[in-house]
Amino acid sequence: MKSQKVNFYSSLLLALLLFTSLNYAQQFAQERFSKVSTDTIKEKPIQFRRGIELQEGYQSYEQKYLGKNLIEEKRRLFPLQSTGVWTELNPKVPRVDYLGINFVNKDLPTGQAGTGWAVGDLGALIKSTNGGTSWTVSETNTTTPILKVRSFNGQIVIASGFGGLILRSTDGGETFTQVTSNVTGDLWGLQMLNDTLGWACGNGNSLAKTTDGGQTWQRIITPGYTSDYWWIDFMNENYGFIAANGKVLRTIDGGLNWEIIQAGDTYPLFSIDVIDSLHIAAGGYGGTGYSGKNIYSSDGGNTWINGGQLTNEAVNCIQYVNPDTGYIVMTNVSARKTTNRGQNWTTIQGISDNYELQFLLQNNIGYSVGTGLKINKADGSLDTWNRLIINDNFSDVFFVSEQTGFAISSSGLSAPSGLYKTIDSGINWERVTGAPSGSELYFIDSLTGFIGNYTIFKSIDGGVNWSPVNLVLTGEIRKIFFIDSLTGWTVTQWSPSSDSKILKTTNSGDNWLVQVENGIDAFTSLFFVDSLNGWTTSRYIWQTTNSGNNWIEKTNIPIYFSNDVYFTSIDTGFVIEFLDLYNTTNSGINWLAQLNSQYVIRTFGWLSNLHGFILGDAVYETTDGGSSWNEVLELRNIGLRKFQAPENYVGYSSGYLGLIYKYIDTTIVPVEFTSFNAEVDNDIVILKWSTATETNNLGFEVLRSTDSKDWHSIGFINGNGTTTFTNNYQFRDRVEFSGIYFYRLKQIDYNGDLNYSNVIEVSVSKPFSFELFQNFPNPFNSSTTIMYLIAQDDFVSLKVYDILGKEVKTLVEENKKAGYYSINFSANYLSSGIYFYKLTSGEYSLRKKFILIK
Repeated sequence: MKSQKVNFYSSLLLALLLFTSLNYAQQFAQERFSKVSTDTIKEKPIQFRRGIELQEGYQSYEQKYLGKNLIEEKRRLFPLQSTGVWTELNPKVPRVDYLGINFVNKDLPTGQAGTGWAVGDLGALIKSTNGGTSWTVSETNTTTPILKVRSFNGQIVIASGFGGLILRSTDGGETFTQVTSNVTGDLWGLQMLNDTLGWACGNGNSLAKTTDGGQTWQRIITPGYTSDYWWIDFMNENYGFIAANGKVLRTIDGGLNWEIIQAGDTYPLFSIDVIDSLHIAAGGYGGTGYSGKNIYSSDGGNTWINGGQLTNEAVNCIQYVNPDTGYIVMTNVSARKTTNRGQNWTTIQGISDNYELQFLLQNNIGYSVGTGLKINKADGSLDTWNRLIINDNFSDVFFVSEQTGFAISSSGLSAPSGLYKTIDSGINWERVTGAPSGSELYFIDSLTGFIGNYTIFKSIDGGVNWSPVNLVLTGEIRKIFFIDSLTGWTVTQWSPSSDSKILKTTNSGDNWLVQVENGIDAFTSLFFVDSLNGWTTSRYIWQTTNSGNNWIEKTNIPIYFSNDVYFTSIDTGFVIEFLDLYNTTNSGINWLAQLNSQYVIRTFGWLSNLHGFILGDAVYETTDGGSSWNEVLELRNIGLRKFQAPENYVGYSSGYLGLIYKYIDTTIVPVEFTSFNAEVDNDIVILKWSTATETNNLGFEVLRSTDSKDWHSIGFINGNGTTTFTNNYQFRDRVEFSGIYFYRLKQIDYNGDLNYSNVIEVSVSKPFSFELFQNFPNPFNSSTTIMYLIAQDDFVSLKVYDILGKEVKTLVEENKKAGYYSINFSANYLSSGIYFYKLTSGEYSLRKKFILIK
């Protein structure tokens, strides 16, 4: 009886100790979570419109940035200026909410075609000169949100923002200066009617006019109305409307007088479109559950009809393409289209969470911008929209070589594909059609890869096609790891219908067997140092020494709910636990705290067992196998989440809003470029480059592009194998036309490995001479080449004459752009003798003799 009592109390004591331990672990984890900075938590979207009711589920602009340093916010969300070590590959524009967009029409003079600007939070302003294919960042020297941007002629560009901000550019939006607006409201409405006349309006009764191209602005008072203005639209210099709170203001005399007209209910109208002199449409906030509304007038704004109910969100922008057909964009939901003046609306896919859209109807083109770096374009059909900038929240990245890699985003089973592929070291990315989205990405080799979401997909053709493997799961895959081409493991998190699991495959992922089920405690990571010894992380650290046949949960180790694990040898390993890094040197028997961060740290990424990174809201680097770690300050809080290295000198990192970085270890890069530049001699581009060291260098393929995207090989220069001496190289490229050219070098090793130089941009001006060159060969048998140079765009004639002056062949007779040309002349039908060829362009004419010998 005494023995039973002892056993009872012993069991009770063990239960209490276990409960205390679990309770402490949970409390410890909660404390850790409470230290997570708000930058790492998915925040509520921002409601940028101030002075109105705050929509449920949103935060105000002031709440978003309360206590934050806006300059620091701008630093972390704007593109990184390449250090030569870290380079931003995507998106290369500020990763903010965009609120306004404006493109000038395609029929403007040469050089302005396809030019446009987009603006957004933290003073973001970007410019495109090719219809949105690529963008550059213009410095605005402000952190104030910019709400609208407008240009009439493509050269003078005006932008407006919070607090009466007006910025002006006279060089097409390259540089901006701030001008005085004489108003203090947030300027949501902006329009330039011609080179000199423009209007701006905003909340707080802010209305301003310019008559000198935006250099000065005069505040305009509208008697009888003292509330908010949200949008302004003039059909011509005299006839225009303002959208206001439940009212519209109309002028027929260029703003000298304004008539105030009740338009529907009393809630705000955020947008108005003057379709023609009679037909006007407006949209805004409906008042019930922050639903949207739209109204329509067919009599010049005298009377208004309420449109069909929009139950989702307030209308941010309304634009009609004719009196019947119009589009609206809203935050948080997809765009809508009407073909009956707003009475009924259908959903337009591919465009959501938007603040503004613009149509260039003569070209059937549309643009839109919105939250989370959304910039979209419709080209040919206004019902089909595509993203101009990749803005996925990438969950993983994996490169099978320095050139070929993948990035993936996780959006759920029913979401469209979130897999992207690059074959040029991350310069360009293409969505892989038909591939699933996912949270985990792993390749055994260049052909065999895996995607994990709520099951596992496998590809055996380099990521082109993907098929689900023989596995039924409901918990999300958290890690996939292979020790060789056949043997691998994966771990999952818990779901309501499935415990978290460890699974193993021995046939390249075709079949998986469950090794451990762990209840509600999610597994977060997994690593094997060899075929026998592995570790995984969950509430506690788990270890196996027999290939996973048995797993031991290390409940005696006070490390809880860790994020990632990595071992550089069977003895030495590391674990990340939110803010802390732990290290073991005795195969996990003991763990010591090595690093405590102010910022949440999440995952490891290693180039070798000596050189690795910790990724998170802070990024740390070790070059001595983890003995010491140093923060990479320029990467703090920018959003990098994963890092993977195909070689020991190059790695790629991915993160939120399309973020992809490239890392180069310049201490061991195979070929070290010390310079790469170009000179221009008339129509010849002279490329020069130098290397400080070379290892196994076969040579350099010279690549040229006219848009920095499509590259063409134009030559090859042999390398010097392996050398520690400085080597200088040169390549001459004769171009046919004036314009902008891009060059880069593809360095090739003897084993086939590739490395790319930086890209240089070269401007080739029009030639300064009119020349006709001697043909070659000369004399010739049957065919020869004739080259010529014209100094300006003109009509060109090139003809062949016999010795008597009779025309025997017309080689060219058409308009030509200024540039260098060559043409092959076949004389199979002519007899031997002396001939002449004559070039005429404008007032210039040249003639040369050549000899045909058969």
